[in-house]
Amino acid sequence: MRRLYLAEWREARSLTQQQVADRLGTSAMTVSRWERQAGSHKPNIDQLAALAEAYQIEPQDFYHHPDRPSPEALLRDQPKEIQEQAINIIRAIRRHG
Repeated sequence: MRRLYLAEWREARSLTQQQVADRLGTSAMTVSRWERQAGSHKPNIDQLAALAEAYQIEPQDFYHHPDRPSPEALLRDQPKEIQEQAINIIRAIRRHG
């Protein structure tokens, strides 16, 4: 399973574990366990979605470090013409790479 960057995203938003817990109606210990991803203490899909909403990101963004966003995250809020240019560049690189 791929790593989730839960603590890094929380820290990037300057939130404490307790603040996140309060927003989600859970405990700081639960948030800590999710961040450590110890054993069976990983967030389920609904909890991951709630975390993403609290951090104002998409759930799939947790699989990328906040300092290294996915291409989708980088393009998400860009105008349509910028998105199309990026797709064309990627296609050209694939053809010639």
